Amino acid sequence: MKIAVLCNDRLGLPAMQHLLQQQLVVAVGTSDRVNESTLLLEKQSASVAVPFQVFAKNNLENTLAAWLELHQPDVVFVKTFPWKIPATVLSIPTGGFINFHYAPLPAFRGSNPLFWMIRNRESSGAVTVHQMDEHLDTGDILLTKEVPIYPEASFGMLIGQLAYVGLELTTTLLQGLVNKTLTPKKQMSSQAKWYGQPEAKDLFIDWKTMTSLDVRALVKACNPWQKGARTSNKSWVFGITDVSLSFVPVAPDTHPGTVIALDVSSGLIIACADGKSIKIEVIYCEEGYFSGQKMAQFGLRKGEKLE
Repeated sequence: MKIAVLCNDRLGLPAMQHLLQQQLVVAVGTSDRVNESTLLLEKQSASVAVPFQVFAKNNLENTLAAWLELHQPDVVFVKTFPWKIPATVLSIPTGGFINFHYAPLPAFRGSNPLFWMIRNRESSGAVTVHQMDEHLDTGDILLTKEVPIYPEASFGMLIGQLAYVGLELTTTLLQGLVNKTLTPKKQMSSQAKWYGQPEAKDLFIDWKTMTSLDVRALVKACNPWQKGARTSNKSWVFGITDVSLSFVPVAPDTHPGTVIALDVSSGLIIACADGKSIKIEVIYCEEGYFSGQKMAQFGLRKGEKLE
């Protein structure tokens, strides 16, 4: 079997390393959105003399068609790619294009389901392998495996979990393709929901309405890719990168967002909308990363409110 792979993110790197080592890959492609993962992918491909190509969005249809014609793969594995694959090229390989979607389908279609799964405090996610069709995340499901999402799991931690489940399903997929034992299943459109990239407002903590669990979930969902959930004090915006639930009591009638403790022993404790408190472990600002208690050095005081 000759496999070509499109990959643009570290979610796909463990599986990519396995496929390259097994000498199953005839070509690797990525987008022109250069990042650490794409640089590593290029290095891995070069180490085993596999052709590596960078694609641009403005001529994707023609360059993909030429790439497939040149390398003649039996199937293309898509392990994160930022653009929709043109319908005209999907049927060029005999096995088509098979996508690894790092979320449950059809419940979490879209470009950034990981943020929303953590933000919405889902107890589980999944890796879903599906045949690609002319629409986004709608093709027949070939394989899926559930992944637990623990309350303390950050965006980065969940990526690690999903990446290795992606590796596991890659080996299962290969066996199924060779043995012809895969049973495609139609997606139930009635259960479909779309989750795109969050807007700027989605990254800010709303102290007036968010419970301590909500705040923790948003902070975890923004770590590390947004360097934390946004909040502000005296028009100074900074990111809260890590938090933990606190048992420091909140006095009645305390406004959510109020600093109820800021010292060496307690750290930085903030009141939330459910009458409970949360401890700010790490913050990020232009000056760097700091423990919550060091916010006193930036002028924050007990009794002040975050916004």
